[in-house]
Amino acid sequence: MFTTGCMMSATTAFRVGVGWLEVWSESTPKLMKLGFESWEGKPNSARLQAQFRDELVAAARRSSEVALSELRRGVSDLDAFTRPKEGPTARPTRPYKAKR
Repeated sequence: MFTTGCMMSATTAFRVGVGWLEVWSESTPKLMKLGFESWEGKPNSARLQAQFRDELVAAARRSSEVALSELRRGVSDLDAFTRPKEGPTARPTRPYKAKR
C-alpha cells in the first residue's frame, strides 16, 4: 500500500508539472508581450496593465484547475489500484461507535 501510494503520488506530481508547463508555455508569450507594452509608457498603458493582470490571473486559475483535476485523478487511481478484488461487505464495520 505504501509503495503504491508513493508511486501514485510521484505520477500525480509529474502530471501536474506537465499540465502546468503546458498552461504557462501557452500563456507566457502573450504575457510577455502585454508586460513589455504596458511598461513602455504608451498612452493606453493602464488598459494594457489591466489586460496583463487579467491574463495572469486567468493563467493562474487554469493552473489551479489542472492541479485539482490531476489530484482527483491521482486519488481515483490510488483507490483503483489498492481496492481489493472482493465484493463489498454486507455491512461496513467501524472501529468506533457512532453517536445516535
